[in-house]
Amino acid sequence: MSPIFIPFHLIALLVFSLVSIGKIYSVYAENSLFARGYSMQQSVQMKQLYWGLYDDFSGKITTDKIEQLLTIYRPMEAKVADLTASTRIDDPDTFTGNVYTDYHFFRRCFVLPMEYGYLYQSYAGKVVLAAKENISFYNSVNNQYESRKNATIAECFSGRKVDTFAFTEMYQYYLNYDFSSFLALLLCVYGLVGVFVSEKQTEMDALLLTTKYGGAKTVAAKLVSSALFVIAICTWFWLLDFFAFSAVFSSFKGALAPLYAVKNFANTPLNLSLGQYAFRSSVVKTVGMLVLGAGVLLLSSSFKNALFPFVISLAGVFGLILWQGAFMNSGHLWPKVTNPFVLMVNRELFRKAEFVNLFGLPVPSYLAALLMAILWAGTFMGLLVVTMRKSEVTGKGGRSNVG
Repeated sequence: MSPIFIPFHLIALLVFSLVSIGKIYSVYAENSLFARGYSMQQSVQMKQLYWGLYDDFSGKITTDKIEQLLTIYRPMEAKVADLTASTRIDDPDTFTGNVYTDYHFFRRCFVLPMEYGYLYQSYAGKVVLAAKENISFYNSVNNQYESRKNATIAECFSGRKVDTFAFTEMYQYYLNYDFSSFLALLLCVYGLVGVFVSEKQTEMDALLLTTKYGGAKTVAAKLVSSALFVIAICTWFWLLDFFAFSAVFSSFKGALAPLYAVKNFANTPLNLSLGQYAFRSSVVKTVGMLVLGAGVLLLSSSFKNALFPFVISLAGVFGLILWQGAFMNSGHLWPKVTNPFVLMVNRELFRKAEFVNLFGLPVPSYLAALLMAILWAGTFMGLLVVTMRKSEVTGKGGRSNVG
């Protein structure tokens, strides 16, 4: 049985999609600048105010824009500094009706993000300077690996700047959203466990070996259809995530801003835009799902009852999740990159410039994780071929004995 969208799969896909959208909305309600701590009416007011001012401050950060913003912000800051400003909520001389609300709104929505962007070039320059100093030091002590690593860091951070102001709040939470990965993984596991099992249950596997398109051709067709199934599930959820986040946060803006415009990715080794990173991250997640799917197919080829590979697959998934959590923020990089599940939560590979020592070369952790994933996939496929050949020999032997 190939993984096809039978009614149950479609129902599960719809239910999981609605659950994911609900989860995305909860992320917005709990964290957004326009929702957290505000009533529905206030939230609408904050959105209208923000987008009404957005065109004045978005785009290239200039001295004129900074001065314009500070002209509005500094009087508010002075009023609330001694906590003696009026607490009335219908003050006509304010933007929101309350000077404290005005202060926090402008500080969180415009001042702090613009300040981060303005200062990032200086921060990146300090990283490059420190890396070059490290290169000189490690060359003096003949440590070629650390010298190469710091040369790579210097190259990554050289010339970096955030010279434009854009709405990036949606990306701050979109890039850290993993819930849909787990939902997609559950659907893929359920869809793949029966790929080889069903024929063994009905003893059709031996009969298929006698057909023109049996044996290796049947296995190849199953592998291709399984890969397409996994890619379709992943594509659906990754697109759903992006459009749901954009809709809930009411904006598709910010895609052209550099990845390091998001503060959590200040130390990323990648020089990509947010839109480019969103695409790359989705591709890497799909690769991780394909690797895990190959493991599920191996289990499917080893049992005659779908329950066993399903339970073992789920246990394996939870084991990988625990493994990933144990090494997520540790300095032990090899245990982290060896886990194929790390590709499903790949922000941990991309948000920091980390390297593993591979034969004396500093290899970025995300490349090392992809290399390990390829090894895992090759191992799973090799074992699958061995398993299917044993089944083929057993099937042929069984027919000859009957004859």
